[in-house]
Amino acid sequence: MSELLSQQQRLRIQSRHKLSIERHGYEPQALYWSSREVQQIRFKKLSELLPRNQLCSVLDVGCGFGDLKAYLEQQGFKIDYQGIDLSQDMVKSARFQYPGIKVHQGDLFDLNPANQQFDFILLSGSLNEVVETELEGTAEHQGRYAKAVIHKMFDSCKKGVAFNLLDARHAWIQSRPDLQSFIPYELEEYCKTFASKVTWEDGYLDNDFTVFLYRD
Repeated sequence: MSELLSQQQRLRIQSRHKLSIERHGYEPQALYWSSREVQQIRFKKLSELLPRNQLCSVLDVGCGFGDLKAYLEQQGFKIDYQGIDLSQDMVKSARFQYPGIKVHQGDLFDLNPANQQFDFILLSGSLNEVVETELEGTAEHQGRYAKAVIHKMFDSCKKGVAFNLLDARHAWIQSRPDLQSFIPYELEEYCKTFASKVTWEDGYLDNDFTVFLYRD
């Protein structure tokens, strides 16, 4: 079990998603997306990292129902897919929705992939929830777990990583202390400490940005 995520934090996240599934069922709202259209706009941006006509291995961190796998295959990408999600209920739902899907229950550090095990690693939305609450650490520790996940994703990829985050520059995001957000250029500087090339894009949705990390 990951030492970076306490049992209390795990239970809080798992309980939140269990309730959301009970309320919304198999819908993007159970994953805290406003609509399937918004979910797929994020997926489209992440997919820009992947080659079109080449089989590649992909790890989806915080995979939820496994909808990213279905989206990529519908778009014609050739992928050897695996997903991981902290919520056991999400993992069960993914296996029900997509029989034969390869999904693991836990966080990235539980899976602990080897260095450069996957060609590409993708993450959509699963770092938008604050992990470290005020009771569990000072403000300076906010985002520590998310940054550790980002670094581990890069260590585990052969070619590249893409992930989206909430943009802390926007007023609405600033009014939501329950949501985790980052300033893009500050996160870019962090990622440059270990990735050979870092780019990011915004403007495709309000309050959101996508980061691309490249090994070479």
